[in-house]
Amino acid sequence: MFAVALRPPNLAEIVVFGIGSIYRRLDPISNGPRFVVGYQFVMNRSDIAKLPETLRTFWHGNALGPYNLLGPRSFVDRGHRIELFTYDPTIVVPDWIVRRDANEIWEAAHVLSYRKDLGRGSFALHANLFRYAMLHKLGGWWIDLDLVLLHPELPADQIYLPLETCDPPRATFSVLKFPPAHPALAEAINRCVAVGEEPLFGETGADLLTEMVVKHDLARFGHRLHDAYPIPALDIAALFDPDRCEEVQKRCADSRFIHLFNETWRRAGIPRYLGPPQGSFIDHLLLKHGFEVPEPRMEFTDLKRWTAYLTLHEEFQAALSAYRLSNEALRNQLRESETSSTIYKVFAAVGRGLRSLISKPGAAKTERS
Repeated sequence: MFAVALRPPNLAEIVVFGIGSIYRRLDPISNGPRFVVGYQFVMNRSDIAKLPETLRTFWHGNALGPYNLLGPRSFVDRGHRIELFTYDPTIVVPDWIVRRDANEIWEAAHVLSYRKDLGRGSFALHANLFRYAMLHKLGGWWIDLDLVLLHPELPADQIYLPLETCDPPRATFSVLKFPPAHPALAEAINRCVAVGEEPLFGETGADLLTEMVVKHDLARFGHRLHDAYPIPALDIAALFDPDRCEEVQKRCADSRFIHLFNETWRRAGIPRYLGPPQGSFIDHLLLKHGFEVPEPRMEFTDLKRWTAYLTLHEEFQAALSAYRLSNEALRNQLRESETSSTIYKVFAAVGRGLRSLISKPGAAKTERS
């Protein structure tokens, strides 16, 4: 056992009971020095960020290829552990990833998929539910498979979620950290179960999480959007453009992660059996993390054509979302109006009944007697 000498705690309060047994909790009040363990071992918040972490994700669908494995590999190369949950025992998982049975988190005889709009057929719908359930049960880190770690350290915060700076703030979804059993997660699970396969794309994802952020006052834990999304979805062509590789690297310089937007690739029809254009940012990432680049390679002129419609699609989705929100607001107003009308009718009927009773001959005489 280590001897423990205590100084006033800081944001990261450390107690070490033995080798490898480190427990921490947040103390948002004190700004004093850190704990010292054994009078030699000092850990501050930045030290915690350098500790290896376990990050968890989910996959259901086609075989895992280099593009799918690039994100997890970027974490493993920096000393972290990746656990991949899947229902499919036939999916081949490399030995540097820890395979786990998704039924440990959420038993499912049927994996949910979107039934409507351009998300049709995507298992991202089930991943939404699974992410809430996993974080609620285990806590810790969730990452999408298409999230790449750009810097070694992970935040030491108990809650991590990148937010768009708007009012109210809009949550994003590809990288999250929560303590287990958080009530926002429990509510999100119930909402996902209730709607099944009815939602349009995003309704149980970022839309629902945004609602939970507002309701449970989670915006105070938010991180800047650029920390995980230095390149927006509509600019994914830049990731494949050799002429813009240096530009992308500069845009990512102060970001901790980069989200590669797997779902946008799927919608655009970017073929995963083709390698990226030589010299592109994606090419650079694959080589950096030890992957053999698929051959033959795609031509960037083809990729521009594949992604050309994305702006129109996003505009359509934004308009559709606005329509859904306004429609829901009108339905709520109608329900309130109907409720108010029903109450009015009840009171009116009671009033008429009383007036009828009082106006009956002999009513007053009966009361006097």
